[in-house]
Amino acid sequence: MFDYVILMCISLNCVTLAMERPSIPPQSAERFFLSITGYAFTLIFTLEMVAKIIANGCFYGSDAYFKDGWNILDGCLVLISLINVIMEIFVSGDSPKIFGVIRVLRLLRALRPLRVINRAPGVKLVVMTLISSLKPIGNIVLICCTFFIIFGILGVQLFKGTMFHCVGPHVQNVSTRSECLIDPNNRWINHRYNFDNLGQALMSLFVLSSKDGWVSIMYQGIDAVGVDMQPIENYNEWRMIYFISFLLLVGFFVLNMFVGVVVDNFHKCKETLEAEMREKAQKKKMKRRLKRQQFAEIELIKKKKEKVKSHPYWAKYGRRRAIINNVVTSKYFDLAISAVIGLNVVSMAMEFYMMPNGLRYLLRALNYLFTAVFTLEAAAKLYALGFGRFFAERWNQLDMFIVLLSIAGIIFEEFEALELPINPTIIRVMRVLRIARVLKLLKMAKGIRSLLDTVGEALPQVGNLGSLFFLLFFIFAALGVELFGRLECSEEHPCDGLGEHAHFKNFGMAFLTLFRIATGDNWNGIMKDALRDDCDPSDRCERNCCVDPILAPCFFVIFVLISQFVLVNVVVAVLMKHLEESTKRDDAAEGKSFFFHPNHPILFKQRDYKIWRNL
Repeated sequence: MFDYVILMCISLNCVTLAMERPSIPPQSAERFFLSITGYAFTLIFTLEMVAKIIANGCFYGSDAYFKDGWNILDGCLVLISLINVIMEIFVSGDSPKIFGVIRVLRLLRALRPLRVINRAPGVKLVVMTLISSLKPIGNIVLICCTFFIIFGILGVQLFKGTMFHCVGPHVQNVSTRSECLIDPNNRWINHRYNFDNLGQALMSLFVLSSKDGWVSIMYQGIDAVGVDMQPIENYNEWRMIYFISFLLLVGFFVLNMFVGVVVDNFHKCKETLEAEMREKAQKKKMKRRLKRQQFAEIELIKKKKEKVKSHPYWAKYGRRRAIINNVVTSKYFDLAISAVIGLNVVSMAMEFYMMPNGLRYLLRALNYLFTAVFTLEAAAKLYALGFGRFFAERWNQLDMFIVLLSIAGIIFEEFEALELPINPTIIRVMRVLRIARVLKLLKMAKGIRSLLDTVGEALPQVGNLGSLFFLLFFIFAALGVELFGRLECSEEHPCDGLGEHAHFKNFGMAFLTLFRIATGDNWNGIMKDALRDDCDPSDRCERNCCVDPILAPCFFVIFVLISQFVLVNVVVAVLMKHLEESTKRDDAAEGKSFFFHPNHPILFKQRDYKIWRNL
């Protein structure tokens, strides 16, 4: 109960963190509310930490608070919150150092959602597995770093100081820096992604390896002429060998090898950690499990005896019901229904804007016909199999749901034809939901059903990874609002990636912008805007504020590395692992149903072998 209360407090604290944004006036009621709730949550988490230390001890004892790594994380976050509260209440003044400390503490507040991990066992297992899988990959990390450093040093030697260019109204005849600066309206500026030093080169190479905007960087290198020289289009086309070689070796090979090693170690470490957790659980619940096993064995023996005596479910059917049962369980019946579903899909695909009245009437009649067929199919199966047996299978539940949707859609269409007062949105929703009939095709294909069953089995693990994804997005969105919430995009300060539909001025848009970055859409342009030079560097800045030139690249590089390269591939790997295990189970099941007779080397099914044996 205590953990659930603390988890609820953490969730509410996350809500208040999401409400934070730079545009809140200092003296407003909203700012007062957020400050008070921040102090309240800090007090609650402090009392929680103190209670656990009193109950379990601080450093000594088997369950001491600071002997658990997750408790250390919780304690550090609580201490950071306490220092932040003390600084805000008791320390005043306009000293840049004090203001800088307070801003760092505000940034660290965004890490509070990490406390959720310790209270969510599934997410905790995923995080521990990812951390454990990172330990044995030192060699591949060394290879990645070696390639990046080699190409970085080579890039510095090739392009240092050569990516400056002249910007202004009259630059057609400019060939050098001195000619550019003769006109006071011109500016001699550098490209944001350049190779002037190893740090800049490594950042440019990481953008190249993500394959977002690599063409622009390549052509900037091709156009470069020399130091203090205006670039010339396609000046040295042989330089593309450098960029293409890096993409082939690092972007396609080394980084994917790194991801592959992480995924492989993820599976190994996951199995090890799961085995350890199972072993601990077995030690704690051994007596209870033994009792359950004894009870289960007794029940199993009873079921086996009942199974031996039991008859097929259709043994006591009457003639009519037996005939209907044979029809609905026949493969030819399934093929006929599949053909009807295919025709229904074709009829739905024939709809278009401004249809002729004749075609509209025909499609409506076909809709009624297909609905009648699916209703009769469901009714026949319900009559033949019985209520309990019919709804025991999930595919039959889906069939019944689709039939009810179709009937409801027809009823609402008739209401519309009779001009009854009904919301047209409901009718549109019902028409859209008719497409669910396509799902009936899935149960006819054994391979697709097996694949969907595999996805269903993997959903708990994928759900844990999804929770970790959400936590990652939440933390980075809160950090993004604090770091980049005051960046401005206007005619005076044009942006390459940020704009009306991508910014960090509030939590919602920050979350959406991070999703856009995770898909690889112009994230290098957004990072370029965060590293702009035409900004206000003052500590008390309110508009178009500068961001630390080291912190901003770290923010984007870490997020892109985790979201694009690691977590997405881990999700795919989990699905593939379950698919592989499902395939092995299916093969093993098929192998059990076939065997060789010792005297006749012919492959028999069990049923055929029994018939042959009784001859």
